[in-house]
Amino acid sequence: MRECTGVEVGQLQDEYRRALEELVAAKVSGGQLAAPPEPVPAVDLMAALQESVRAARAHQGG
Repeated sequence: MRECTGVEVGQLQDEYRRALEELVAAKVSGGQLAAPPEPVPAVDLMAALQESVRAARAHQGG
């Protein structure tokens, strides 16, 4: 099935549902879940924007 957006609906995966089902199965069986992955540090968008502006101005000679 293909939507008008060009997205293959059959290729989409519900990661939240999968994780929830794993949690429920682990709780029912008395097992333990693996520790969650370490969070990735957030990108400082303001610093990236300022650097981009500096680079653009330097490229333009200003």
